[in-house]
Amino acid sequence: VAGALPLKAGDGLHTNGMMLAGSGFIIEREKAQEFGLDEIVEVSEVIKEYRNGRDLTQTPRGVFLIDLHGLLEIEVKQTYPKIYQHVFDTVKPERDQNRRTRLKEKWWLFGEPRKTFRKAVAGVKRYIATPETAKHRFFVFLDSSIVPDHGNIVIAISDAFFYGVLNSKTHVVWALAQGGVLGPTPRYNKSRCFETFPFPAAINEQKLKIRDLGEQLDAHRKRQQEQHPDMTMTGMYNVMEAVRSGTVLTAKEKKIYQGRA
Repeated sequence: VAGALPLKAGDGLHTNGMMLAGSGFIIEREKAQEFGLDEIVEVSEVIKEYRNGRDLTQTPRGVFLIDLHGLLEIEVKQTYPKIYQHVFDTVKPERDQNRRTRLKEKWWLFGEPRKTFRKAVAGVKRYIATPETAKHRFFVFLDSSIVPDHGNIVIAISDAFFYGVLNSKTHVVWALAQGGVLGPTPRYNKSRCFETFPFPAAINEQKLKIRDLGEQLDAHRKRQQEQHPDMTMTGMYNVMEAVRSGTVLTAKEKKIYQGRA
């Protein structure tokens, strides 16, 4: 695969998530509700669900993100005074110590707003995401209202056919060969792993089957994690790997295997 070149078909479909440059943007549900989430329509436009790599590999923490992209400081102050004060108190002091002028001057905005992500997911209800660095390579569907962290790779495709192909052994082997490593952990380099990957020219019958399997996989994972909050993606893949290798399962692994964790 060393000689594989980027394919034009992947242009504009992938990006990293948001680079925050300020931990104060992340808030718990209780704080989000204090600001009016679920009660004030305008607040839902700037407070959104948030996922980082650990949320994908383990279980979602249920945290939210203050996203003031596209707003001037005066607009934030006048329209969302409570949110403005929170960001002023928790983000600005950190930004004041930053050497980059833009981060100091635009302290209420993310360090990297990822306009490419916003443009890419504008027309889809869901997108595909994968942790940039993870023991197991898997892909998940996230609702387009969820904001990803920069540690996640986003692929702005909602079709479960592509979701099925990305989760297939074929792509996983390709990604392991093309990607790098962070210590012992595989790293998904989007320009090497995704841009160079030739998706199969499947006939309609094959697409329908793969699409159906993709939807089943997504539904099964989400259903199991909803029923068993302690069940993680890493745990599920650890057990799958153990079963395939013939390793004797521990009591905890048996519960996961039987869907009872």
